[in-house]
Amino acid sequence: MKAVGEFASDRAELRKIEPFTEAFAEQAGLRAQELFALQIVVEELVTNVIDYGGVPHGEHAVSVELILEDGELTIRLTDRGRAYNPLLREEPDTALPAEQRPIGGLGVHFCRKLTDSQDYERVSDCNVLTLRKKLAA
Repeated sequence: MKAVGEFASDRAELRKIEPFTEAFAEQAGLRAQELFALQIVVEELVTNVIDYGGVPHGEHAVSVELILEDGELTIRLTDRGRAYNPLLREEPDTALPAEQRPIGGLGVHFCRKLTDSQDYERVSDCNVLTLRKKLAA
């Protein structure tokens, strides 16, 4: 099964994430903890595109594809922002006290921890970030 959500470069668009992910989760039969992880990942990544991608306010910024196939959830974000591979960002040192850590990077860190694999590519002036998670049977 597959669902696609479209989001403009406007923080007000974030309110569309919860109903989008909940509808997909219900159709796909996801467990509550799987939905929670899905919502964290999608909200973090869409927020990053809206806030830092450089897409003019109000224009289409990002498409989110959710695919469930053979027990694996795929989350694919395709955005029109400036070229940026978030997977190249250095992992934050979570052993440091919060006040000693540099700002940023924690959201992508959580996305990595909540998924099994992550891939980035630049295709036709778009960033394509694909995350996969094997779901419990």
